Amino acid sequence: MKVAVISFEYEGNTFSLTRAGRGEFERRLLAFDGDVLTRTAGRALAVTAGCEVLAAAGIGILPIVAAHGGSGGAVEDGFFDEILAHVERRLREAGPLDGVFLALHGAMVCESHDDPEGELLELVRGIVGPDAPIASSLDLHANVTPRMVGNADILVGYETYPHDDVYATGERAARLLVRALRREISPRLAIRRINGFVPVIGGATAEGPMAEVRAMAREMERAGEALCVSYFPVQPWLDIPDIGICGLAVTDGDPGAAELAATRIVTAMWNRRRDFYLPHHTAREAVQDAAALPGPVLLSDSPDCVGGGSSGDLTQVLAALAELAPDLDSAVLIVDPAAVAAAGAAGVGARLTLDIGAGKDRRFGGPVRLEVQVEHLGDGRFSYDGGPMAGPSGNMGPCAVLRHKGIRILAATHPTYDYGDEQFRSVGIDWRQLHIAVFKNPMNFRNLLRPDTTWIGVSGAGPTAPRLEDLEWHRKPRPFWPLDDFETTPFLDS
Repeated sequence: MKVAVISFEYEGNTFSLTRAGRGEFERRLLAFDGDVLTRTAGRALAVTAGCEVLAAAGIGILPIVAAHGGSGGAVEDGFFDEILAHVERRLREAGPLDGVFLALHGAMVCESHDDPEGELLELVRGIVGPDAPIASSLDLHANVTPRMVGNADILVGYETYPHDDVYATGERAARLLVRALRREISPRLAIRRINGFVPVIGGATAEGPMAEVRAMAREMERAGEALCVSYFPVQPWLDIPDIGICGLAVTDGDPGAAELAATRIVTAMWNRRRDFYLPHHTAREAVQDAAALPGPVLLSDSPDCVGGGSSGDLTQVLAALAELAPDLDSAVLIVDPAAVAAAGAAGVGARLTLDIGAGKDRRFGGPVRLEVQVEHLGDGRFSYDGGPMAGPSGNMGPCAVLRHKGIRILAATHPTYDYGDEQFRSVGIDWRQLHIAVFKNPMNFRNLLRPDTTWIGVSGAGPTAPRLEDLEWHRKPRPFWPLDDFETTPFLDS
């Protein structure tokens, strides 16, 4: 038997001004054909897990592409078309295949495509035919669509947020695929969606509403209701028509049971929707509160979450630190290639005045002018301890540590996903020795929490605003939760 392997992962955000082309993928992961196995070997990735499970089962592998572009605005149409053309060419050259394994995010958007993963799966199905099983891993924040489900046999989502089961999810999807290839199971897939979103910051799977949903899904599997039950609170910063929180189930030959399980799990999320809201403060309030507390205090700068697609150069928190707590030891990361270039030209030890931040996105505030001293210059490479990009894939480009009184500003050339404190550690900043540490994400800072650590959520305008009601929606038809309330459950796939 032979199975094609395709990995194409990216999380889109229609409120972001950024764009992702070939360069954004090359900086993280872009490999074709035989290089796929070399570049992904030994890493905690879903595609790695898929290849290892297939190989252990004695199944031949046809590696086609492994591409990971992180998060941001739309993927450029030209690059998307390039990947699809390569996939089509290699699949047609291969002749008959027994199956296909994919590792997808599920929330990609392109300049002219709202459902690129659905388009990719439809292309694959059209070539391999209706009898070859197709399986894919998905991010927990995937926007799963009927088109995706209609062209796949097995879809399996991450269980955890923060995402610590990427490899395990790839294993799970691949093992179900192997069972389907051996005709041990006849997978039937069903989706149920509800017309709404939930805030990301309340979506931790270790506590709160999603912990209850996660436990329910595992109990449904133990009870034999489905082979696999997945829940998708969805990437909420997508202003597209066809989107909503989702439940998904895979059963052995029973489509009715799959639909029932999918309905149960998405309804469990919906019934807890109000529990996803957590307290938030303006940047000024957050800094003032943090200054009055013993450190270390972590500020969750949710409106500028690079992992959710923001540009990483919003300045509300930096401005508040500079005005309200300049002498406290603190650290914040800002994407600002111009500041990095100026610091590099001046050299370590130099003092200069810079306009910092808001180079890409000035819709929510301008740059902050500060007198700084250049403390460190680096190449910006680092290794992730875990998460979707685990391993030596971190690359924020040339970077500089700029000091303004007690504030250390890590200026980076490129935006990078936050998993823990890897970026700070790579330049010698230990957040545990600070009074205030700013992390531009609404969730993964939890990987750092200790009993003596306080955290404060920052609210406000931005491409990843925690209050979805604060965003300007244009394409998603009203009504939808949380902008509108409903007397009955508003299923999208009735």
